[in-house]
Amino acid sequence: MPPRRLHLLAAAAVPGLLLTACGSSIEQTELEAQVTGALAVRAGTTAEVSCPGDLDAEVGVTTECRAVDPDTGEVTRWRVVVTSVEHDMAEFDIARVG
Repeated sequence: MPPRRLHLLAAAAVPGLLLTACGSSIEQTELEAQVTGALAVRAGTTAEVSCPGDLDAEVGVTTECRAVDPDTGEVTRWRVVVTSVEHDMAEFDIARVG
């Protein structure tokens, strides 16, 4: 059975991101790593993910990341939404845009 591609994904929850030392944002590299991991679990392939910068750790804050499927070169966009922040941890959902 071939691996599922990124275009088949709808949404995924990503739990437990550590916030930066100041406690007000998720660093860009950590965000990209977590989105990459979530997509790998769902699609069975590791995409190259890029996000525009750090993500403020406030419920409802959103950003959009770009993922490139290494097998097909397909580019997809993913909306990242912070769903909860507690102490030094944040959780977010990701969903395909378009």
